[in-house]
Amino acid sequence: MDRYSSLATALESEVLTEMADTFFGARKNLDDLTEAFMLHVEVLRGLAAKVLSRLSFLRSLLLDPEGESAFFAALGVAPQFPQPTPQHGLRGWRPDHLPFALLPSSRYVGALLLAYTELAHACEVYLHGEYEDDPESKGRKRLSLNFALLESQCRLLNKRIEKLNGDMAPSSVLQYARNISMEEQPGQGAITNALGAESLDKGLMYHPVDFASLGLWRAPSLPKPEECNKALTAFARAFYASNTEKVRRVLADL
Repeated sequence: MDRYSSLATALESEVLTEMADTFFGARKNLDDLTEAFMLHVEVLRGLAAKVLSRLSFLRSLLLDPEGESAFFAALGVAPQFPQPTPQHGLRGWRPDHLPFALLPSSRYVGALLLAYTELAHACEVYLHGEYEDDPESKGRKRLSLNFALLESQCRLLNKRIEKLNGDMAPSSVLQYARNISMEEQPGQGAITNALGAESLDKGLMYHPVDFASLGLWRAPSLPKPEECNKALTAFARAFYASNTEKVRRVLADL
């Protein structure tokens, strides 16, 4: 073999190696991104449980579904949450202490305002996140994982999937590698010949993530507490007057 043939063989080997690294590297990178995304999905499910624990406390103060419906009606919004279902392993949330008040009625008003404030804040954080300490960079902040961010990640992931499927179809990569080979090798092209290019590409293609099929709960956007303080206070006083004994029993357990 003369020096030119040796050089051509070396170049061919280098190009084929680089093609393989690019092809399989791109697929490995996409696999890693998909795995990281699904881990974020599970983290968000845990954040949803935090919101529901705040909701559970609010519901305890409103006694029953009728009280809950009346509460949201007083705020001028439709009932915002699904009916309660057993949440195995969900730890109920309770405040460390309630706002001080001499009268039970005032104590109830304070408790309801606190419960709603906690719930509204938890919904906002779940939907849009909040800045927290970045464990990977001391002294810096980062936006916490949230529903809107996960939606955005899903869109970006699907764009990557669409691009990889379009730019690196397995049959095209194999055919290109076959075309630049100097000599026909045993079995070369056997995969595409046996399966057909369309069948091969369909079998190895990545499928986009259907965000809706993940079944993630979308928390509502509640009015800010300062925007409905008067309505909350008026409702709490009227509700206490109509359910004094029941409310007192609830407050006694707090």
